[in-house]
Amino acid sequence: MNIIRQSIWQYLQAQVGNKFLIFTLLAILPLTDSYTQTSFRIRDNISFPNFSVRISETVSFPDIKISISENVSFEDFSVRVTTNRSQANFIITESSRADFSVRASENLSFPDLTIMAGRNISFPDVKIKVKTSGNADYVVFTEKGYTSLTDLVIALLPVINKKLDYRFKIIPVF
Repeated sequence: MNIIRQSIWQYLQAQVGNKFLIFTLLAILPLTDSYTQTSFRIRDNISFPNFSVRISETVSFPDIKISISENVSFEDFSVRVTTNRSQANFIITESSRADFSVRASENLSFPDLTIMAGRNISFPDVKIKVKTSGNADYVVFTEKGYTSLTDLVIALLPVINKKLDYRFKIIPVF
């Protein structure tokens, strides 16, 4: 297989030259999903949300169990909150123009999704490490003054659903 790749590369170099290949790679690179941003408006009183979530550390019969903290061992992925909007994969916004509006609360009646999330969750489906600095797998920006655990988990739902092999159709695809 490696020989085939080398011969294709040599053929393309001979036919079009290195400059065209570099230009093509630079033109295609911004189209990758590493540059996408998804925004969420998260409140407990949205009238017509895209979906609703009951989230708490003590919820009964959860659909998803998430362990999230700075001290998680063997995490599935890591997240960091940033002050730079352009670096973020996910944005928590107050704007009504968000990609998704989510009603989230600890005491929501008849939610679309029930999540148990916190620091000390037994047998979690997903483990998320929160980093305060350095590189992380995903970056979240918030327009709010304070990022709550609920906001962070809701913003990461597309990645969580990806980790769970898209088990929940109500969650947006990342």
